[in-house]
Parts: sequence; structure tokens; C-alpha cells
Amino acid sequence: MEQIDIPQERRYCSKLGFSALAIMLWSILWQFGLYWLDGWILPFRMPETLYYLLLLVGHYAVSLPIVFCIWRKTPPMPFCRERAGAKRMGRWFVIGCALMWLGSLIGTNINDMVYALTGRDPVGMVDESFSQMPMAAIVLGACIIGPLCEELVFRGLLAGRLARYGQKPGAFISALLFGLYHANLEQFFYAFALGLLLSYAYYRTGLLRTSVLLHMLFNIIGSVVPMLLPDTIAAQSALGLFWMAMLVIGMILLVRGRKQQVWLHGPCAPSLKAVLQNAGMFLLIVACFVQTVFNYL
Repeated sequence: MEQIDIPQERRYCSKLGFSALAIMLWSILWQFGLYWLDGWILPFRMPETLYYLLLLVGHYAVSLPIVFCIWRKTPPMPFCRERAGAKRMGRWFVIGCALMWLGSLIGTNINDMVYALTGRDPVGMVDESFSQMPMAAIVLGACIIGPLCEELVFRGLLAGRLARYGQKPGAFISALLFGLYHANLEQFFYAFALGLLLSYAYYRTGLLRTSVLLHMLFNIIGSVVPMLLPDTIAAQSALGLFWMAMLVIGMILLVRGRKQQVWLHGPCAPSLKAVLQNAGMFLLIVACFVQTVFNYL
């Protein structure tokens, strides 16, 4: 393992941070621009499905190509090319469902505590957001476009290139940023946990499509399936039993498989100084915190 040149590695990580920050800031600007266009410029209101589709496509269609052009000469670390297989994918899916349930439970309770401390009525930000969207927009956004683009950024760009400091630090930092990127406490904990799992799946198979597929499945089971179920006691009870089964089986699989986990070292020694103490990463984290606080005002 090489002794790293701290100033050089800080510049490398700062460039990563600024790249992710550019994607995030463009997302905010595009959102305001589209809202302004729909509300003030056009003589008619866009259909909701078209509006949300433009919101998602415009979010990434401009920023992603530019960022990846910048990084095309700096490919991610080469990883293992282990075959995923149905059995392994099934195991990761069940573990992910368990992590989703636990993370959601923690996040929802902390979210409610924050609202209680501020004297406001608790609001489920995810439910509130999805309740305003047509089903077609939810499927396209949450289950297809969103997972694909988020995996390109957080696994392909960040986890892939931070693996030079070791896969564990790379997974941790990219998962932390993935959680912060969601900009609310309700989603932070399960997004962080799933970020670790998705990074591990990416590292093990060396294929971004592995984490993309898992991400799509998690969003389908977490967002679409509950909305499609009838609002009856029987349906909601069945859904609750499903999540409890996933929790128990997932935790058993996670504990039993911890000794079989393989995390490779990178060519550079792990260094939080290099990864976090630089302008790009600092501003990215600050921007995520500011957006989170703004969502609670």
C-alpha cells in the first residue's frame, strides 16, 4: 500500500466533491426553473406526469454527461468480477429489505421528534411527496430513472473512485453522502444503510447494473407496492408480515454472512484527511445539511 501524497489526494477528492455538488446544485436550479416555466411562462399548466418526467430527466440529462466527461480519463478502481447469480441477488435483496425497515423505523421516529421539538405536526416527507405524483411518474422516477442516475453518481462516480483508499472507506463515504443527499431525516438512515449494501454489491461483481437492479427493486417494494395495495386491514396486515419476515431473515443472513464479507484494500492508505478535509467535499456536505434544514423550516 502506497504512502499517499496528502495535498494531491485532497485535490482528487475535492474534484469528486465539486462534481457531486455540481449535480446537486443543477438539480435545485432545474427544479426552480421548471416551476417558474410551468407557473409563469407557459400559458397552460403541464400535465403532472410530463412535469415530473421533465423534472427527473432534466435533473440528470445535463449534469451527468458533463461530470463523466471530466472523469473519463480517471476510471474507477478495477474490482472483482464475481458472478452475482440469483441466490446472491436474493440474499442481498432480503438483507436490503431488513436494512430499509430498520433505517425507516429509526428515521421516522427521529423525524417525529424533530417536529415535536419545533412544535409542528409531523410530516412524512416521502409519503407527502409521492401522494402528489401520478403513478406513472412514480414508476418512471423512483423505479427507473432515479435508481439508474443515483447509482451512476454514488456508486459509479463516488464509490468507484474512493475505492482507491480501500473499499470499506469508499463504501462508507459514498453511503454517507447518499444518505445526506436525500435531505431529510426520514430517509437518511435507510439510504445510508442501503448505500453500504449497494456499494458492496458493486465492488463484489464489478458491475454497476447489479446495484442499479437492486436499487430498482428496493424502490419498487418500498414505494410502489404499498401504493398499489388496497387500503384494507387484510392487505396492510399482509404487508406488515412481509416486512417482519424480511427483517428476521435479513438480520440472520447478515449476521451469518459477516465472516464471508470481502472488502479489498486500495493502493492508497485510507485517510480521512485526504477524503474529507478539502473544499469540494466540505461544501458538498454543507450543501446537503443546508438543504435538509431548509426542508424542516
